[in-house]
Amino acid sequence: MIRTGLRGPIQVITLDRPDRRNAVDGPMAQALAEAAHTAERDDQVRVIVLAGAGGTFCAGNDLKAMAAGDFPIPTVDGPPPMRVTRTPAAKPVIAAIEGYCFGGGFELALWADLRVASTTAEFGALNLAHGLPCLDAGTVRLPRLVGQGRALDILLTARRVSADQALAYGLITQLVDPGQALEQALTLAEAVARLPLEALNTARRSVLDQWALPEDEAARNEARLALRL
Repeated sequence: MIRTGLRGPIQVITLDRPDRRNAVDGPMAQALAEAAHTAERDDQVRVIVLAGAGGTFCAGNDLKAMAAGDFPIPTVDGPPPMRVTRTPAAKPVIAAIEGYCFGGGFELALWADLRVASTTAEFGALNLAHGLPCLDAGTVRLPRLVGQGRALDILLTARRVSADQALAYGLITQLVDPGQALEQALTLAEAVARLPLEALNTARRSVLDQWALPEDEAARNEARLALRL
């Protein structure tokens, strides 16, 4: 249900359950976490690309599996349903998005640093329409990415956001033709992978750290990280 493949310095992790539109159940979430953590520990890997099989990124958590108790009972300190989303990855992550990107799949895409989507992509927290709350940090990352007003519009209406609107909102990085999201994400990943790794990760870490800090302390944190080089 999770496929992995190495393309030079790029680890491709593919959600491969097309008969369920790549909806994630408990074992699949665990396999996703294991694949991501393996890539983080592999010195050969510089960038991680997330993709979905069968023309769909991820329709969210598998509601039938959730009803059957397939997922651990959520807690504040326990792992979230998608397993990997509670903390940022140790390396840059790019999501290649075709078709549905809903619910937990939407939150997984928000976990990525960059998002490349085709014109077939649709986004949204459709889980809220079923009375299911966000547990994979979507309500944290979405407003930081698109602003509070737009985030609340997406969340409070639980509506579908088109690829064109996602591009206008800054939700996605690039918009491509149908079927081209993965190839374009790999091209982007190759460009990232060619950069000096330590300086790249220092800049990324500073961006991610600064949200919890006052501006002056965020500037000092940037300096501390940079001077470690």
